[in-house]
Amino acid sequence: MTDKDRLKDLIDNAKKPSVNEWVYNVEAFLGDTKSSTKEASTLIENIKFQGDEFQYCANLIAWLRQLYKRKYDNVEIPPITKRNQIFVAMMFSADMTSIYENGYKPVIQSLNYAAMRIDEKDYTGSIIDEIKSEITDSVALIADLTGNRGGVYYEAGIAKGLQLCNHPIKLVLTCKQDYFDEEKVHFDVSGDKILLYENESDLKAKLTKLLQTILK
Repeated sequence: MTDKDRLKDLIDNAKKPSVNEWVYNVEAFLGDTKSSTKEASTLIENIKFQGDEFQYCANLIAWLRQLYKRKYDNVEIPPITKRNQIFVAMMFSADMTSIYENGYKPVIQSLNYAAMRIDEKDYTGSIIDEIKSEITDSVALIADLTGNRGGVYYEAGIAKGLQLCNHPIKLVLTCKQDYFDEEKVHFDVSGDKILLYENESDLKAKLTKLLQTILK
């Protein structure tokens, strides 16, 4: 039985087969794993002396749960299998398609990365699962906020969540300058750094410089 399994068993079967035997098993585990603290030792000694009184056992069980969370209940970083891919999240429309084809895609390809836009992929099953999978497999996500599409914010949120799990994905927020000035982006990201561009050539110049910096 691994240390992780031992600790889980002590938590799941607290005070079994008896309070006295359980507390000695807890003490042995903490000694074996060098996890004991002054607080834990005090609780253990009180339980040895007085048994299951004054909530000593409940306090020790709570302490063991905290120990489990610190040692073992960590979020695992999803594996990355497509390290040369950049995911592009943006509004689907005729004018934005031109921005993608003549702006985003050539810049990404010029830096030796593959551009991924979910509507270009053939797949079966859940589109949400595909989106999450492709974002997880990308080194960066570009979220163009032009149009304030909910799906774009959702996809940017997935990247933010991955970053909290220490995933190395980079998040780049962009927006057309005229849309940003006239319509505004969502309040939650209005204070974030957003690459603003006037047209395709302006986007290409600014995005190339930014990606070269963050993807070194």
